[in-house]
Amino acid sequence: MNETNMLKEIREIDSLRNCCEKNKVVIPEIANEILAFQPHHIMIVARGTSLHAGIYAQYLLELNCHIPVSLANPSVFTVYDEAIDLSHSLVIAISQSGKGYDVSTVLKKANEQGAYTLAITNNPNSIVAEAAKHIIFNEIGETLSGAATKGFTSTLYILTMLTHYLSKKEELYLNTDQYLASIEEGLLYYEEVKPWAHDLTKIGKAVTIARGMGFSIAKEFSLKLMETCLYPVISFPASEFCHGPLACTSEETPAFLFAFDRKTNADIKQVMEYLKDTKAPRYLITNDSELAKEADHAIIINEGNDLYAFFSGVIVMQLLASEMSFVKGTYLDHVPVLKGRTNTF
Repeated sequence: MNETNMLKEIREIDSLRNCCEKNKVVIPEIANEILAFQPHHIMIVARGTSLHAGIYAQYLLELNCHIPVSLANPSVFTVYDEAIDLSHSLVIAISQSGKGYDVSTVLKKANEQGAYTLAITNNPNSIVAEAAKHIIFNEIGETLSGAATKGFTSTLYILTMLTHYLSKKEELYLNTDQYLASIEEGLLYYEEVKPWAHDLTKIGKAVTIARGMGFSIAKEFSLKLMETCLYPVISFPASEFCHGPLACTSEETPAFLFAFDRKTNADIKQVMEYLKDTKAPRYLITNDSELAKEADHAIIINEGNDLYAFFSGVIVMQLLASEMSFVKGTYLDHVPVLKGRTNTF
């Protein structure tokens, strides 16, 4: 039986509820301050799982706030010790542990440039929290698993609600009960991921594919498999996959695809058509039952609101990574080579 902390933390509904409740006032207050600041540009600085949440935010903010959003190159600030004009910028740092030296350095230099700096972190006693002028805490309690799960899920919630208050778009408002119901919906698919996990124990490499906001899930799943199942996995946007990477796939290279956006699902369908030629097994997680017919293996999430289905899909992705690593016997909440080496620099 899978009794890892990773699986336990995926299932921590109470932690996610706490994040929602504790930030009911904080998020709209910060959004109002940002609106008053009137940023011309948004920069997101993060690493690893937090960066994947940042990729989600990049799409969400550009689509709904119509402000250009970039992902920071921290080495510009650390290794090269350069400054960038961020005087009219909102700089969002995402770091669950808050221990990233490079992330805190970007915040400090952004403060010097007059930026509005915001940290999203679960650690109030950290260098990232100290460097930011404004903070939103995840409020999810202690994390014991080496592979981040509830931190990713809660950060996506915070970023969605922040974008809702910045854009004033009601369709981005996450009702707490419905949000938590979408998490519980995802958890219901645990039995469905088990056969996949057993079928996939002998693979040596894989690709993950999505487009738009779903690309954040593909990136995160890639990282989760690499750090827990210990084999190389490369993530691609659907729009780029067929430019060349398609050629490296075969019947020994499973492709994991994610589709929760009806504006981009047609592109996922096209990619699955191309994958037929290479005989790569196609594993799809989606809320589109018609699209699911094109896959070799599919988990169909409740066909409702795309945004809530997206959060259900995040949970299914995490469950699959957890179960695959458990079946392979490669992950028991830490990987020795990573001990003490996960802080960014």
